[in-house]
Amino acid sequence: MKLHIIHYNDLHSHFDMWPRYMSFVKEHRTYDSLVFDLGDHADRVDPATEATKGKINTHLLNALMPTAVTIGNNEGITFPHDWLANLYTEADFPVLVSNLEAPFAKQGVIHELPTGKVGVFGLTAPYIELYGLLGWTIEEPFDVAAREIEHLRQEVDVLICLSHLGFYQDEELAMRFPELDLIIGAHTHHVLDDGVVKNGVLITQAGKHGQYAGEIYMNTDTGEKEAVLHSLHDYVEDEATAKLLDREQYLAEQQMKEPIGETSGLANDWFSESPFSQLLVETMRDWCDADIACVPAGILLGSLPPGPVSAFDLHRLCPHPINPCKVTMTGVELQTFLDEVKTDQFEQLKVRGLGFRGKLMGRMHYAGLAAHQPLEPTRNYTVVLPDMFTFGPLFPAIKEMPKEYFMPELLRDLLFERLSEKSEYNELHVRKP
Repeated sequence: MKLHIIHYNDLHSHFDMWPRYMSFVKEHRTYDSLVFDLGDHADRVDPATEATKGKINTHLLNALMPTAVTIGNNEGITFPHDWLANLYTEADFPVLVSNLEAPFAKQGVIHELPTGKVGVFGLTAPYIELYGLLGWTIEEPFDVAAREIEHLRQEVDVLICLSHLGFYQDEELAMRFPELDLIIGAHTHHVLDDGVVKNGVLITQAGKHGQYAGEIYMNTDTGEKEAVLHSLHDYVEDEATAKLLDREQYLAEQQMKEPIGETSGLANDWFSESPFSQLLVETMRDWCDADIACVPAGILLGSLPPGPVSAFDLHRLCPHPINPCKVTMTGVELQTFLDEVKTDQFEQLKVRGLGFRGKLMGRMHYAGLAAHQPLEPTRNYTVVLPDMFTFGPLFPAIKEMPKEYFMPELLRDLLFERLSEKSEYNELHVRKP
């Protein structure tokens, strides 16, 4: 059996590259090619994805006509429950996510081609606590993989896993399940130019943000497996796709530019005390009903000028899919954290990933922390932080502390409520000094 596959992953709503990908697909696709998207196609960092609740991404995928897609954590845990539940209602393609219980999520399927049968199933990264807070049930992927392999392996000539688990988990998957022929990966943004073979299983991944498209050629008669990446910068834009994008992005922008309120201006400077960052940190403390809140000025990418404020403005200035998280820590633990962030090293820290879409951290701002009042070493304090501080890489100790994530609201949603003239925020959140 000969097989040709085209794959793509982690667009993260970087739509500028999508018309080039469509050109690539139109040039390379044949009548029996399989075409897969590996998730994180949608990302709320883009205003059009935000305004359409991800529907623009579904429309683009419909035009692609993929064989199947799976979802990533950006669709799974940055979209509110109702957004994700409705994301694929207009989809003309199957969404394969065997370890997620959701109306749109399908188990493994068998594709019958002229030359043989191909089994395909999808797995996505199991952020169990966060999915649970959003009202979803997700399973550990390796248990589900065993179930799918048992169900499909004897029925097909080739067995493929669409994985949004990340490269290192894909390696583990290959070591545990040599029955797989191919793992098409995503999530960790690895650029695997010609793939990696682990335990006889070919693992592929095609970077991020539309840099590359992947192709895979397989021949079960000879045992050949070949993977290659193509730079999409070498391809011209597909004109019809570019026009579709321009229209949808324009309509989305106009919708988001409707004024929600007005301010006299809120300045923000990454390295000095700033009214805009102070407003955000006070809002975080009120919203989460905590003793203290902390947020670095780099979370806000600029200042709000005097005059009308729109959702588009807030999205532009706070584009991150970051939620507030209330952490319980002792006075000793809090003091250790405060000492760490009152340094030039922290303020100049450039962060990639963890949901952060800015440049660097900047100066920390506080609410509820009286400079003249010493912390009680054994007292428990509730401290609201951006959730990116709780995942481990930046502050390993905080990952182990008791915490409560506030979902689905993002930090910009809190600002929206604070600044919107129609919001009941100011009546509901009357805070003691």
